[in-house]
Amino acid sequence: MKFLLFSLIVILSFGAFGSFETKAEGNDANITLKGSPKEIGEQYGKQAKEQIKQNISLFQTMAPLANLTEVDLIHAANDYENFLAVENPELLEQLQAMATYADVRYEDLLAFNALEEEVMGDGCTTMLATGAATQSGNAYYHKTRDANRGSKQVVVQVEPDNGYTYIGITSAGSTGIAMGINENGVSVGNNVLSTWDTGSGYGNLVVIRLALEAASDAQDGVDFIENLQRASGSVYAVADRDEAAWVETTANHSAVHWVVDEAMAHTNHYILPGMEQFDTLESDPSNERWSWYLSTHNRLDRAQNLLDNQYGKINIQRLVKISEDQDPAYDDSTYWIDSDAEINGVKMGSVSTGTFDGSKERMWAQLGQPSVAPAIPFSVDRPHIPKPFNSGKQSDRVEETVGNRG
Repeated sequence: MKFLLFSLIVILSFGAFGSFETKAEGNDANITLKGSPKEIGEQYGKQAKEQIKQNISLFQTMAPLANLTEVDLIHAANDYENFLAVENPELLEQLQAMATYADVRYEDLLAFNALEEEVMGDGCTTMLATGAATQSGNAYYHKTRDANRGSKQVVVQVEPDNGYTYIGITSAGSTGIAMGINENGVSVGNNVLSTWDTGSGYGNLVVIRLALEAASDAQDGVDFIENLQRASGSVYAVADRDEAAWVETTANHSAVHWVVDEAMAHTNHYILPGMEQFDTLESDPSNERWSWYLSTHNRLDRAQNLLDNQYGKINIQRLVKISEDQDPAYDDSTYWIDSDAEINGVKMGSVSTGTFDGSKERMWAQLGQPSVAPAIPFSVDRPHIPKPFNSGKQSDRVEETVGNRG
């Protein structure tokens, strides 16, 4: 397994009144973490200590709503530890060190990494556009990530000793990545899919991380994901500067659709031929606790309609604009989840958004509610914090960063 160097670009949370809060050790928001897996875990735990603790606390609060007992969490942690002990012992070293320096229990951090998406209800709306569908002819990938309000997100740059450099967004404490782009212009992300075909393997976010480390182009990324040992259901979006594909997966099956001269959306149910047989969206009552499962069909229709209206004109700025959609006429099918939404007593909302241009090896990141969060560009090789991303009033940042969307 490759040794990693993490650069934690900035740790942000979206406040209750629409403002960002910056959380970083010392005065420098651009924090470099490097060395062995143990050293990486130590530095990650130190720099993101409070955010990791908050995510673990939220995870434990939400677990009972997912019908998971303390015993279930212990079993999940043990199973994941046993898998990593064989497949990736270096990752265990990182988790152990991270737990120590973040002052959380190692077992709790293991359970969080094994079950985050299931417990936190991670749901997304994503888009791929290529060729004639885009203004430039290049390929683009866009993802809006929905989760429980309060989930702490981080932007990281990763430089594996034996893999490709990449930049991405994830939850503090996760060893995986929710969405990202590497030095070859390959972007990868996912949407959770509900399936009965599960097993021992890597979680969705770790699959993304490993694919970013390994992929030289979109085809390489697709092949890597299909051949990796996976734990559950997901659809992965993979794109480079020219090509893009959906990879719908379960633990043991997969299907691929290449997006050619089209713009195509995906949400939280299987849509590729032959994969519907693995879907438990409608048959599993536990899915009803999450608004994104309940709205997945409506959101897909809404997102696809927004894309169709922009066919031939799609660029980064237009994708970012789409991420801000909350048309009152589509009260139950908005593209992203309203920050004020409350489903079954649980506060819901978008926690991060990423828009990726492989031709520029660049990610536009929005942390918090995309209707007000500015889209800030981060290049893979230049992970600086452009002003006013981490300073000033929210209204100032929105006004002053409009130019970043082009």
